[in-house]
Amino acid sequence: MRVHILGSGTSSGVPVIGCHCKVCMSKDPKNHRTRASIALVHDGQTLLVDTAPEMRLQVLRAGIDAIDGLLYTHMHADHTAGFDDLRGFYFKSRTALNAYLLPEYAPDLKARFRYAFEDTGYYGVTPQVTLHSIPDAPFTIAGFPIDPVRLVHGNVPSCGFRVGRFAYVTDFKNFPTAKIAEWRGKIDVMVASGIHFGTHPTHSVIPETLQLFDDLGVKRGIISHLAHDVDYVEHAALLPDFAEYSFDGMTIDLEAFVS
Repeated sequence: MRVHILGSGTSSGVPVIGCHCKVCMSKDPKNHRTRASIALVHDGQTLLVDTAPEMRLQVLRAGIDAIDGLLYTHMHADHTAGFDDLRGFYFKSRTALNAYLLPEYAPDLKARFRYAFEDTGYYGVTPQVTLHSIPDAPFTIAGFPIDPVRLVHGNVPSCGFRVGRFAYVTDFKNFPTAKIAEWRGKIDVMVASGIHFGTHPTHSVIPETLQLFDDLGVKRGIISHLAHDVDYVEHAALLPDFAEYSFDGMTIDLEAFVS
């Protein structure tokens, strides 16, 4: 299985509009971060996680011209605003896309993109998406076995997941102790959000994310959803040997994804 880090930034992206800090002015492409999203590719199937505002550019850069399933972590704009560009995949497939999200989020998504779910008189092709609820138990999307975990992100829930020995969790503050016990020792590679080294009321910060990696016994921990406080090179020394920062365009090859 191959994991594509499509976007590695927090909600404002990097550079941040109007900011002239060292990271925002950096010429290092690994400090240029679009909003967080990944894609999983295995046996000719592709699962997209979230539709970031830059989704069209992200999939073009990754060479992804078809997707077979979509999973939403939550409904914040930095994870959903690229929804309209899903119609680009329909131009070729002519098949509705199966999208999975937490059940309480379906009304929100339908309200934001009403023209895609009901006849509003809109002329032109709209995203063709069939919504499904993420269950509280393992399930399958496009051949990918998903073990979900419900997380708390401020006053809203988000969804993380494990696919065999790979896990992806973003936009959370605390991780359920029961799930730590269940997943411990089962994850080789984990991509998790860690916004910066300071404090934050609704996001896991880098020291907290590193602690989660340790609690889970992760072999390789990759930190994503990074703010402009983090310089890819300068702050690398602050991480243990098994951890690293993600960057846009990063790929991770896993020998196997089944447990």
